Amino acid sequence: MSAIKDLNRLGQSIWLDFIRRSLIASGELEALIARGVSGITSNPTIFEKAIAGSADYDEALKELAEEGKTNEEIYLALALDDIRRAADLLRPAWERSGGADGYVSLEANPKLAYDTEGTVTEARMLFKALGRPNVMIKVPATQEGIPAIEALIGEGVNVNVTLIFSPAHYEAVARAYIAGLDKLAARGGDLARVASVASFFVSRIDTAADRKLEERGNRALQGKAAIACAKLAYERFRAIYAWKRWESLAAKGARVQRLLWGSTGTKNPNYPDTLYVDELIGPDTVNTLPPATLQAFLDHGTAAPTLRRGVREARRVLEGIEGLGIGMNEIADELQREGVLAFETSFDALMGSIRSKRDEIRAGWKPESTEAGSLRDRIDEGLAALRKDRVMDRIWAKDHTVWKPGPREIANRLGWLSSPVDMMERVDEIEDFARAVRSEGLTQVLLLGMGGSSLAPEVFAKTFGSAPGHPELAVLDSTDPGAVVRLAGRLDPARTLFLVSSKSGTTVEIHSFFKFFYQWAVERLGRDRAGRHFAAITDAGSALETLAREHGFSRVFLNDPDIGGRFSALAFFGLVPAALIGVDVRALLGKAATMAANCDASNCPVAGDNHGARLGAFLGRLAQIGRDKLTLVTSPSLQHFGDWVEQLIAESTGKEGKGVLPVLREAPGRPEVYGPDRLFVGLEAAGEPLRAAFIRSLEEAGHPVEIFRVRDPIDLGGQFFLWMMATAVAGRFLGINPFDQPDVEAAKKGAREAMEAFRASGRLPEDEPALSFGGVEVYGPVRGRDTMTALEGFLEAIPAGGYIAITAWLPPSDETDILLQIFRTRLRDRYRVPVTVGYGPRYLHSTGQLHKGDVGKGVFIQLTADSEEDIPIPDAPGSTAASLTFGILEAAQAAGDRQALLAKGRRVIRLHLGPDIGGRLALLTEGIQ
Repeated sequence: MSAIKDLNRLGQSIWLDFIRRSLIASGELEALIARGVSGITSNPTIFEKAIAGSADYDEALKELAEEGKTNEEIYLALALDDIRRAADLLRPAWERSGGADGYVSLEANPKLAYDTEGTVTEARMLFKALGRPNVMIKVPATQEGIPAIEALIGEGVNVNVTLIFSPAHYEAVARAYIAGLDKLAARGGDLARVASVASFFVSRIDTAADRKLEERGNRALQGKAAIACAKLAYERFRAIYAWKRWESLAAKGARVQRLLWGSTGTKNPNYPDTLYVDELIGPDTVNTLPPATLQAFLDHGTAAPTLRRGVREARRVLEGIEGLGIGMNEIADELQREGVLAFETSFDALMGSIRSKRDEIRAGWKPESTEAGSLRDRIDEGLAALRKDRVMDRIWAKDHTVWKPGPREIANRLGWLSSPVDMMERVDEIEDFARAVRSEGLTQVLLLGMGGSSLAPEVFAKTFGSAPGHPELAVLDSTDPGAVVRLAGRLDPARTLFLVSSKSGTTVEIHSFFKFFYQWAVERLGRDRAGRHFAAITDAGSALETLAREHGFSRVFLNDPDIGGRFSALAFFGLVPAALIGVDVRALLGKAATMAANCDASNCPVAGDNHGARLGAFLGRLAQIGRDKLTLVTSPSLQHFGDWVEQLIAESTGKEGKGVLPVLREAPGRPEVYGPDRLFVGLEAAGEPLRAAFIRSLEEAGHPVEIFRVRDPIDLGGQFFLWMMATAVAGRFLGINPFDQPDVEAAKKGAREAMEAFRASGRLPEDEPALSFGGVEVYGPVRGRDTMTALEGFLEAIPAGGYIAITAWLPPSDETDILLQIFRTRLRDRYRVPVTVGYGPRYLHSTGQLHKGDVGKGVFIQLTADSEEDIPIPDAPGSTAASLTFGILEAAQAAGDRQALLAKGRRVIRLHLGPDIGGRLALLTEGIQ
C-alpha cells in the first residue's frame, strides 16, 4: 500500500490492466482500490480470456443467448455490466480527485480503427450506454483515429488514446486533444468534466528494437529504446502544456491529458520485472499494470522521480540506434499497425469464444468432470484450505512461502506463470526463424536434448506431425549407440538443422550429442559450413551460449532463466521446435493464456471452476492419504502428452520422502488389479472417447477419477499450463518445493565415477553376476536356480503401496516397446501393483528423481544388453580424438543410477539380456504366472 502512495506523492497514479467479473464479485477489486489502485483498463483480449477461461459469465451468457442476442450483443452486455460495476467501485476515487482519477476504460470495436466516423459513432454509443462520468472509451492513435479523438473530446466524451509508440504519435494525439477542447469550449461545454489519457505502449518498442539490434550484433543498446522514447514523449508533454494556447484552456478548467504507460510487463526475462515502472515515474502520469507487474512492484519496486532523469542520455540512445540504420519512427508505425491487427484478432477470438460457450452450454458439454465418491470430502477440504490460505493469489504474487520459508530455487523458478503472455511478444522472431529454416531448404530437424528440453518438442512432433512444407522433427534423448547410429543414418547433411537444447549446456548427454554431430557435420559439409546447420536454445550466459557463438551457430535463443526445464514447454524450449514443424504457436499460446485466466487468483477454488486449483487438490490432497499413484488414461491421439506429464509430476513431487508416481500407457485391467493407492486422470480428445465401461468400473470400485476434455490438439497449450499450475498446487499439499530436484545429481555422480574408472583402467567397474541362466545374467542380492525364480524371489517383498519400475537401458524401438508393455502388464496383473517403464538415460531426467526421493517403496528391475555396435564420442567439437564411446557412456549411466538407488536403500535387480533382447524379454514375460 505504501508503495502506491509513494508513487501518488510523486504525481503518478496506478491503474490495473485487468478486469473480470469474479475480480469484482469477490471483493478483490475493492481491496485493490483500498490499497491505492485508482483506475482500470480493459481490452478484448482481457475479456476473451475471462469469458473463455472461466464459468464467471456462463449464466449471464446463457440468458442472453436465450433472448436471441447476437455474439456481439452478448459481448457488449457482459462488458458494459463489468465496466459499470467497476466504475461504481471507483466513483469515490473520481470524486475525491475532482474528476482527475478513478476511471475505467473500455475499448471501441478495434475493427473501426481505420474508420473515423465509425469510431465516433461507436464511442459515443458506448459512453452513453455506460452512463457513468468516470469511464473512458479507448480509441487508437491511427491517422483515422486522430480526428475521432478531436470530435469525441469536443462532445465531452472521455477518451483513452491507445497504440502510441513514439513521441511523434504522442504529439499528434496531444494536438487532437487540445483541438477537441477548443471545440468543446466553443460549444459552451464544461472543460473540467472531460478527461483523457494518452497511452504510450512501452515494452513492445524494446521487443522490436532489440530484434533489429541483435541482427546488427549490437547488445549495448538493447533494452534502452522504450525508456528513451517514453522519456522524450514526456518532454514533449511538458513542452505542449507550457504553450500559451494551453494556458487559456486551463483557465477554463481544462485538465492535462496525462501520459499513461501501457504494456508495462517486461517481455525480456533478462530485464528487471519492474523496469517500466521504476524508470517512468513523474508528475501527471499513469502507469497501468497487469496483476503480475503490480505485485512485483509492491514487492520490490522503487519509487523515485526517474522520468525526467537521463533525458540527454535518452537522446543519445535513439541517435545510436538510428545510426545503425534502424528507423524508430518506422518501428513505431509498424507496431501501431501490428497492434491494430492484434486487437482485431483478439476481437475475432472473443466472438469465437462466445460462440463456443453458447454451443457448450446448449450441449451441456463440460471441459472437466470429477467422480471421487467417498473421497469427495477430502478434495473439498483441500479446496477450502486453498481459499482460506489464499494460495492461488500467493502463487500469482510469486510468494515463495506457499512452499517453503526460504526463496532458494523457488523465487527464481516462477517465470512459467507469465509465459503465455510474455512469449506472445516473441512469436514473430520464432516464426521468422522457422521461415528462414524453410527458405534455406532444410527439411530435417534433429533436436538434441534431455528431459525438459526434449519432451515437449516430442509431444508436438508426435501429436501434430509436420505441416506441409515444414521439416520433419526427430528428438534424440538416448545415449544408446544404436539409437544414435540409426538417427544419423536417416539424415541428409545439407538439409538438416541440429537444434541443441539445454538450459546449461553442461548436461553430459547433450554435450556428447553435440560433439558427435558437429564432427559428423564437419566431415560432410566442411568446418566453414557446419556451424550454420546448428541452432541453440539455452539460458543467457550458459556454457551452451558460449559454445554456440564460438562455433558460428545460425541462431541462439536465450530463454527466461527463471523457468525450470520441466516448466519450459510454453517458452523457447517448446515453441521453437513447434514452430519449425508448423504448429500455430500463437494459437497454442492463446489457449495457454485462456487456461492461465482460468487458474488465476480471481477464480475461486471453491465457488469457481479453477481447474489448476482443482487438479492440484485432486493430486496433492489424495496423495496425502496414500492415493499417490497417478494413472493417466488418454485418447490415442493425446498419449504422448503423458510423457511430458510424467517428468513434470515425478521430478517435481518426488522428494523429501514424498511423491506422486505417474503411470502411463497402462493397459486397462480388471478393477481388482488396482489397489487403494491409485487415482486416475483422463484426457479425452473430441471424437476419441475414453472407454466408458473401463472408466465406469473404476468409479464403481471407488477409485477417484477426474477427466479433462479437449476439442482440438491445439488445446494442449491450455493443458501444458494447467498441469504446471496443478503441480505447483500439489507441491503445496505435500509440503515440498516442486521446483528443485535434489536427488538427480546422485546418478550423474555415479556415472562420472564410472567413466573416470574407465579412463584410468580401460574397463568399467563390474560386479559378478549372482547367476547366469538361459543367456540372462542376474545381478544383485538374489537367490534362485534360474532367472525366473530369482526374479520372483526379488518381487516377493514388494511393500504395501509399492510399485515396480522397469528401467530399460536398451535401444528404443517399436518392437522393444511392445515387449516391455506386455512384460509390465503381466507383472501388474501378477503382483497387483503399478508397473512403470522407462528407457535410460531418458528416465533419469523424469522419474529418476522420484525413484530416489520418494518414500522408498519402489523396487527396480534394470534391463541391460550387449550393444551390436558402438561409436566414439569426440573429446572436443570438431576433434577426431575420442576417449569414450556412447556404449561406455550408456553403461556408466546405468551403473551410476544403480549405485544411486542402492545408496538410497532401494532394492534393485539387474537382468543383462545379452545380444538377444527380443528373445530374452519374450521368455521373461512367458515365465510370469
